[in-house]
Amino acid sequence: MVQARIERTSGDEQTAANGGGPATLVLENRFTFTDHEAFRHVIEDLGDRPPSDLTIDLSGLIYMDSAAVGMLLLLRERLDRIRIVLKGANTPVRDLIRIARLGTLFDLSE
Repeated sequence: MVQARIERTSGDEQTAANGGGPATLVLENRFTFTDHEAFRHVIEDLGDRPPSDLTIDLSGLIYMDSAAVGMLLLLRERLDRIRIVLKGANTPVRDLIRIARLGTLFDLSE
């Protein structure tokens, strides 16, 4: 089961609480279909209080399936006007990102 947490990084507490500043979504463990309901809440939170830009930290993710790719696409759709960076993926996750051509919708970073 994926562990997901949102870290809002604005120096201004009001901006961080209401969205608007940059944020990092940290994903750890396994990201699979079984996480769709919990991840929907993450999408709602980010959509209700959108950050100025979003980094998705994948460095703690050990596995991701095609349903997880779909959930990332739903997040991309909800936050269509902001820059989203996928960062720190290990080799198996990076290979799935490449095969799914997510680099056309997200910025990629080591």
